[in-house]
Amino acid sequence: MTLLEHLKNMNAKSKEKMAKTPGLWIGMITEDLDHWKEYGITTPAQLDRYFLETDVYEMHKEAYGVKGRHYNFNEMSDEDLKKEFEHLAEVAKREREVEQRAEEEAYQNFEKTVTNTIKHGANNREEAIRWILEAEDLIDYFDKEPDYICYSLGLSYDKEYLFKTKH
Repeated sequence: MTLLEHLKNMNAKSKEKMAKTPGLWIGMITEDLDHWKEYGITTPAQLDRYFLETDVYEMHKEAYGVKGRHYNFNEMSDEDLKKEFEHLAEVAKREREVEQRAEEEAYQNFEKTVTNTIKHGANNREEAIRWILEAEDLIDYFDKEPDYICYSLGLSYDKEYLFKTKH
């Protein structure tokens, strides 16, 4: 199989996945052979190796928070790369689970603080949230940068709605 055939097959598989899964978006891989030649890629095996190296490099960031700049890919076999990717994927999965638990705990603590703030004088939930943001020096971000408020409070970004004016 030529490189161009391999690229076309990869794109066809991606298009097939998107057709079967509404809302799924997968970027197409350029089929410009001159582009790949600039990377020293002229065969399907070289392309697969390139993507495997890229996957390991990027998955290291998911697992440990920094990209895997320390790898010497020239010294690693394809099998070594596949094993490293599997290891990194497992670490990233565990890290995401830890992050989700921390976000849930932060949300529960936030809700307790809202409740306590109402008990101690806020007239309603909205006022309680504003008081909390004032105390945390985050009130200037209300309605403007709710993602920053979530980050600052350790909340999941799906909680941004809490920090927007209801219309």
